[in-house]
Amino acid sequence: MLKPHVGMKIYDNVWYTRFRLEPDEAADILAAMGVTYVMAQSKTLPMQDTAIESAATEADAARLATLDDRAFRDALAARGIFYFASINIGFDPAFIGAHPDLVPIDQTGRREEKVDWYMGLPPDRTANIDHKIGMIEPAVRALMPDGVHLGFIRWPGLWEIWLPDVQRADMPDFCYGRGTLSRFRDDTGADIPVDDPCAASKAIAARYRAAWRDWKCAVTTGAVTRIKAAAAAIKPDVEIAINTLPFFIDDFDNAVEEVFGQSVSGLAGVADVFEVMTYHQILGRDAEWPGRIGADVKRRSGGRTTVCTIQGSALYLDGMHAGRGRLEAICTDEFIHMVDAVEASEADGVCVFTFTDFLNMRDTSDGRRRIDRLKAFRK
Repeated sequence: MLKPHVGMKIYDNVWYTRFRLEPDEAADILAAMGVTYVMAQSKTLPMQDTAIESAATEADAARLATLDDRAFRDALAARGIFYFASINIGFDPAFIGAHPDLVPIDQTGRREEKVDWYMGLPPDRTANIDHKIGMIEPAVRALMPDGVHLGFIRWPGLWEIWLPDVQRADMPDFCYGRGTLSRFRDDTGADIPVDDPCAASKAIAARYRAAWRDWKCAVTTGAVTRIKAAAAAIKPDVEIAINTLPFFIDDFDNAVEEVFGQSVSGLAGVADVFEVMTYHQILGRDAEWPGRIGADVKRRSGGRTTVCTIQGSALYLDGMHAGRGRLEAICTDEFIHMVDAVEASEADGVCVFTFTDFLNMRDTSDGRRRIDRLKAFRK
């Protein structure tokens, strides 16, 4: 049974390739940190590079080839640590490159282009959902995970650049391509010009705003429903965790549902856990904000298990992200303040992004302070 107190995202295999830990050793370290669940990539479900490097390098290939994912999963289970197998759904550069016809269109008629590391697909791309189910099924058979963690299960957009000074009208809103508009028209009866993205977006905003919002959210929920059914056909008690956007309903005039198509209340019917990406430094928020948004998601979900993922280190400081006013570092006092805020909230637990940050600092005074705080969470 999931004990959602303290989680760790393991989005790379650095613990094995560079720290040279064996599965039992890594599991011992996690247990000693008070970790009760992990959301982990595997060779079976490899993750792509995002703001952090997740993909294995050529230098790591030989060592990685010897990793036994099932041994790691079993070592965690032996220590009572719940294992979510993580997979990115709507983010897959290789798949997008092989299927350029699936690239979405925004409200101005422009095809999506890569922004920093990101380029996404909407959940109405059946070919992509089929592809991901084709990856999840053998992974569930091989790993028998306690749960499957779905990343990027939403409509496209680099949400990390939606800082408080952003205007929604200046941001892209996907998808106004012919295929998506035709499906919306056929499902709802909306009278829209499916071959004209600009005209269609104006017609939807004027006459079908609520229907468009509800339809997009239903498509997201429908994709999760298909994925869960496929995983549950192999392991009936598998739990589904949703990589959840950290936006209140009134943030950017309900962009979380209208732009990104994530309805927490709708997803609550199929998701077991809402993992909220409460990355306060990335979004330019204060250290108490993770607890506030986590509690809000829990209320919107009708009380579903909700965990707040907090950052171990600062990100999005260079290149296109420079000069946006983000904190240059997350000090230990700031980290502890975040954990305090989550503990004081209605959220069920905390999760840390990422394990590698803690391996890098676990033998330092700051690392020991952070670990001690996590071990004391809800004790």
